Amino acid sequence: MRTVVLIAGPPCAGKSTLAQALANPGDLVLDRDAIAQRLGSPVRWGHDEVIAQRAEQVMLDEIARIARAEAITAYVVRSVPAPAQRLALAHQLRATAVHVLNPGAAECMRRAHADARPEGTAAAIRSWYARYRPCAVDADPGPAAATTPVRTSRTW
Repeated sequence: MRTVVLIAGPPCAGKSTLAQALANPGDLVLDRDAIAQRLGSPVRWGHDEVIAQRAEQVMLDEIARIARAEAITAYVVRSVPAPAQRLALAHQLRATAVHVLNPGAAECMRRAHADARPEGTAAAIRSWYARYRPCAVDADPGPAAATTPVRTSRTW
């Protein structure tokens, strides 16, 4: 069986939280921030340039591996605001679903502040919303994804 879900959205939209909530034990969750932490980053976000570059390379290698896999369940977390980017990545992954989380810029800003996100997060949120456009492959995970309590380490 092959299930590959691309989860897109701005910083602080809940992409990582949704991926972890959807994944079962043994499923692959591909998240650059989690990769950076496994590579030794002492922070959750805003990794130093060397670790960020290494994490991105691991991410690209894993995306290529997922694309070739015939039997895999994977949840891939990426920002990809532009339709062409999202469509290209969805096709590369042979994604079975694409979820775009869009809680609104104000909510993302509130979450960034509540989570004490690093400098640059607000600019990244504004940039995502300036570039975001819907795409034919997009699916909204529905109100359940936003309202169903998910047990996480974060409180927003």
